[in-house]
Amino acid sequence: MAKFLTGDSLSKEVYDIIFDAQTQLLIISPYIKLDDYFKKAVFDKHKSNPNIEILVGFGKNEKKPERSLNKEDFEYFKDFKNISIVYIPNLHAKFYANENKGIVTSINLYDYSFQNNIEYGVLSERKILDIGTPNIDSVAFDESIKILGNNSAVFIKRPKFKKKLLIGKDFLGSEILLDLTQELMEGKKLPLHSIADFPHLLYSGDSTMNERMSREDFEKNHDSINAPKRERLLSGTMLGKTKGLKLSDVREAMSKHDLVVDNEITSKGIKYGIVTKSNDKGSTWIVYPESLKRLLE
Repeated sequence: MAKFLTGDSLSKEVYDIIFDAQTQLLIISPYIKLDDYFKKAVFDKHKSNPNIEILVGFGKNEKKPERSLNKEDFEYFKDFKNISIVYIPNLHAKFYANENKGIVTSINLYDYSFQNNIEYGVLSERKILDIGTPNIDSVAFDESIKILGNNSAVFIKRPKFKKKLLIGKDFLGSEILLDLTQELMEGKKLPLHSIADFPHLLYSGDSTMNERMSREDFEKNHDSINAPKRERLLSGTMLGKTKGLKLSDVREAMSKHDLVVDNEITSKGIKYGIVTKSNDKGSTWIVYPESLKRLLE
């Protein structure tokens, strides 16, 4: 159930969303300025944890982006073990979420805003009974992932692990896969590097394999499905017909690859171009990039 928040209640929930995150933390804020409380009492908990994926989207001030995220705070975020930072020039929305709940709000992640401004927000939590049912949080989260994927990543850092013989993994350190900080701060035009182009995790020995991996396992383990940004979109029925299959076969294949689950597009599915369409009568349906027909083979 959605809950309206303002004042101290809003501030507390934003702090808690950040502090309580276990596996994923999403920060969407045009302006970011962190005081000592944000750093030492809220964010520092996650600084040495490679198992929490942190995604930061900021924007505005295209000619002087340091006004949106200054160099000191940028360097602070770069110390985290598993983080993506994306620059979104026309960003005005604010959204904060972890794996359990999120807030759509007016408040920037700016210490002044938390202490001085009148701000509103709507909190939405994900419950076990809500699985398969869209709510404010899941819709806002998926839209945020889509926006992040369509804009310029400026810093990507990923943890590297070594797989144990039986189960689990050992953390070996983190590797910077992309750093365009200097280009950004100098106001240069950034090449488009989508966060979808980078792996979620790294493993030692990834570059050498003793046996050839099957295409099916490669796509399953390495997220190698890369739908072109512009291509024909087909309904599930029409996509199935390209392979002589039924709609139920298409749904089964998409669920198998974690793209559409229980008729809901996942964040992964959004990255690869799956969207919904609707008509003036209010009917909605899912459409797929034609290239995904290879998943039906």
